[in-house]
Parts: sequence; C-alpha cells; structure tokens
Amino acid sequence: MSNSTPLALRLLPHGLTALRLALAPAIFELILAGRGLATAGCLAVAMATDAADGPLARRHGVASRAGAWFDVWTDFLVIEAAFAGFAVAGVGPWAVPVFAALSFALFAATARVTPRFQDPVGKNIGGILMGAAFAVVASRDLMLAEAAFAVAIAALCATMAGRVLFALAGQASSAATPGSTLPSIHSRKAPPAVET
Repeated sequence: MSNSTPLALRLLPHGLTALRLALAPAIFELILAGRGLATAGCLAVAMATDAADGPLARRHGVASRAGAWFDVWTDFLVIEAAFAGFAVAGVGPWAVPVFAALSFALFAATARVTPRFQDPVGKNIGGILMGAAFAVVASRDLMLAEAAFAVAIAALCATMAGRVLFALAGQASSAATPGSTLPSIHSRKAPPAVET
C-alpha cells in the first residue's frame, strides 16, 4: 500500500462494497413492494459498485483476501435478496436463490484448495446474476423475465460444475508438487531482507 495514496482513495473500494451491502435489504423490500424502477436503480448501483471496487482496490494497493471475501459475501447477499424477493413475491422460481446458496457454499468450501481465490467460470457470476435480476425488474416482458431466470439457473449450474473442476485441478496440482502451498489471493515475493 502506497503511503502517497490519500486515505479516502484507499477506503473507497471498501466503501463501494459497503454501499452494495446496504442495498441488499432495500432491493428485497422494493421487490416485495412492486417498485420495479427503484429496484432497477438499486441493482444498477450494485452492478456499478461491483465492477469498480476490485479494480480500485488493486489500483490503490489495498486489495486483500479479506476484501475479496467481503466482496464475495456482499455479492451473495445482494443476489439472494433479489432472487428471494422474486420468489417470495411469486414472480420467480425458488431454484435461483437455492442454487445461489449452494454455489456460494461450494465456493466457500473449496476456496482454500484452489490455486486462485476466484475460478475463471465463477469470476463473473455476480455480475451475470445481478444483470439477470435487473432484466427482470427493468422489463415488463414476461418472456424476458423467464429468460433471465433461465440464464440465472444455467449460470449457477455452470458455475458449480466449473468450481468443482477448478477445485479438482487445484488439488491435483498441489498433490503433484509435494510441500507446495497454494498462493494467497495476491501472492507477492517478500521484499529482500535489509542487512543492518
């Protein structure tokens, strides 16, 4: 972390993630109240903060494993809020929030056995699912809503299958290299020792 980066810029990525987290209960309540335009606005802000927080954290040198977990948990809660809201309101299938919970549980269970924190398939699942939820509320077209739910279910199934394969590949590569440890989210070489 650079000391020359102002504190506000170093805190900005975490603030964006916290803003997205604060939107989760609002999204759920707005869906139940039938406030599609307000829900779409909240989801748009959630998608924008999800797209911005990681790159900003890396740019300002504040990316960390804890920050990555905060981001993942926040994405999960926003997604659950939206799709559970649809299911409770009777406009969406319960399969999406159930599969999202299973997908997150699988991610959490395998995060320590994979060579990288995020796998190539699941890396963008939050954005895909938030986009599907946005499509449901931004359009009054039943066919588009049904297609969005189908995309969400297919994306979650693909994510779970990809995560299993990614975890198995990670296990195989660590077993092939005795004594190796898996890198952290941002592995870096330690700075050379300074002799005094």
